Amino acid sequence: MSKTYSMAGWRIGFGVGNRDLIAALTRVKSYLDYGAFTPIQVAATTALNGPQDCVEEHRSIYKERRDVLVESFAQAGWHIPAPRATMFAWAPLPPAFVEMGSMKFSKLLLEHAKVAVSPGIGFGEHGEGYVRIALVENKQRIRQAARNVRRLLRDPAACPG
Repeated sequence: MSKTYSMAGWRIGFGVGNRDLIAALTRVKSYLDYGAFTPIQVAATTALNGPQDCVEEHRSIYKERRDVLVESFAQAGWHIPAPRATMFAWAPLPPAFVEMGSMKFSKLLLEHAKVAVSPGIGFGEHGEGYVRIALVENKQRIRQAARNVRRLLRDPAACPG
């Protein structure tokens, strides 16, 4: 619901599956919480039962942003695999920056390239060596970020630390 229908922050979901497992999930959930706020449930139901053209529109927007990110960052010297089905790109740290780790690299990007990313280590030990880039900016801003990153990658020695 969050990404597909632009309901970020409105935490809601549903479970589908084996009847016994869903019954067990229902029982566990009844001990943990009282359900989502009713207006959010109504909004989610309306989104699921309403016209779905917005889903294709959002998918197209994120695909375009993904393609611009992958292409412009590759031109800048940072090769990022194209994500197949998400609004986030998991980018391996450029080889010259691997030893500093994802946290320091994220700070370096913010301070010297004015690009904000999430350090992979924040997602657990297997996230180290990566940063997560959200495709939330428009294509022009993504291209600007790539230009800023290119300057950083071309002269990493110019950055203190």
